[in-house]
Amino acid sequence: MSMEQAIRRLWIVILALCGLIAFGTLAFHLAEGLNPFDSLYLTITVLSTVGFGDIVPETASGRMIYMMLVLVGIGIFGYAVSSIASLMAERSVFKLARGFLFLGGEEKLRDHVIVVGWNQVSKFVCDEMRVNGQKVVLIVEDDERGREASRAGYDALVGSPLEEGTFKAARIDSARAVVLTEDDPSKNLMTVLRVRGLSKEVKIIVVCSDDLMRSLFYRAGADRVINLANVSGRILASFVFEPLVAEVIEDLSEARIGLDARQLTFRAGRSYTVGELRSRGLKGIIFMVMRGEKKHYYPGESFALEPGDIIVLAGLKDHLDHDEKLLEGL
Repeated sequence: MSMEQAIRRLWIVILALCGLIAFGTLAFHLAEGLNPFDSLYLTITVLSTVGFGDIVPETASGRMIYMMLVLVGIGIFGYAVSSIASLMAERSVFKLARGFLFLGGEEKLRDHVIVVGWNQVSKFVCDEMRVNGQKVVLIVEDDERGREASRAGYDALVGSPLEEGTFKAARIDSARAVVLTEDDPSKNLMTVLRVRGLSKEVKIIVVCSDDLMRSLFYRAGADRVINLANVSGRILASFVFEPLVAEVIEDLSEARIGLDARQLTFRAGRSYTVGELRSRGLKGIIFMVMRGEKKHYYPGESFALEPGDIIVLAGLKDHLDHDEKLLEGL
């Protein structure tokens, strides 16, 4: 059962229980002449099987109502209490409610990243997103993985990534990217097709260790396919032959302290040369400028940056924070 179905069933039970309490309160009030509070009190004691006996129905109609509540109500009340207690024990009610009621709000979920799957890869992805202040919605297929994600500090939507409703609940329409980290490449491929069918604009990034699948992922609509074995293998080799280079790459990837790299969009009102930006206090190294489909690596002082260019800056984290504010003020 998907999380959306679980929430729907829970709401039905709660509404049925509230309706039963309202019916019992009104019925006892009319049949027994009790005040509203005593009628509510009697209804609750009947449904909860407490039955203190301090207030009892005295009329035939009151006893009929009592018997009906006992036969119909105890089952509903017991089922509702056990369901709520079970979900609360798993911390699922809070996750479900937040996932489908609060996170579902348009103002709450926008420009977020949807991560599919929970494993070591997705944990590192989520950790890095958190460090950079990026909102993440995690999709897992079962409650056990949901609890694992919860223990790691992340809220998860439990549902199949092959179902349209799961991605609608994760607000695929306003997401900036979807990252697929499942170990099964076939499932990832079907998920790419599902996501691309729901959104033509969202960026899809897939983790895949099978080079034979790369072309299939791109045909299905993936924007980027990452072979972790390939990347990690190159870094491991660098630690043997060029350890300092490997340390720089590792430092750049962590983005916590020391070196960092940042992608920014140049939004100034006019063009500026790299030299002009330096004279205004730019501290980081402009590693690459992308204009349209063309990439300009390490542009010189005379290179003119145009509004709309995408810049990749590298340098110390504090320097890049300064440069980002500088560029925003142009």
